[in-house]
Order: sequence, then structure tokens, then C-alpha cells
Amino acid sequence: MNKIACTTIKLAVAGALIASLAACSGMSRQQAHAAIGAGAGGALGYVLTGGPIGTIAGAAAGGLIGAGTR
Repeated sequence: MNKIACTTIKLAVAGALIASLAACSGMSRQQAHAAIGAGAGGALGYVLTGGPIGTIAGAAAGGLIGAGTR
């Protein structure tokens, strides 16, 4: 990959990270826990099944569990 493409990708990733962090600033505690649970559940679902069905099911279960924690 050439230098311009690599720099463009790095800038795009940095921009996406900043935008995602800014989007979370107004979340309630329950919403933040649900988002963390959905991310962790989706990752675990993908690792265990290796497919989209496990990822979606894991994200849904993790989101529900995360929203229920205090």
C-alpha cells in the first residue's frame, strides 16, 4: 500500500474514533452499560460461532444484560 493510502486510512480511523466518542457523551449510565454489553457480547458471539448469527445474538444478549446491570 502506498503512503497516501495509508495516511488516508489512519485519518479515517481517527475521525471515526473521535466521532464515536463524542456520540457517547450524552448517554445515561444504563445506555452506556447496554452499549458496552452489546459490544462485548457481539465480539464474544463472533469468537464462539465465527458467523453473523452468533454476533447478532451475542450483541442482543449482551445489550440486555448490560442494560439490566446497575
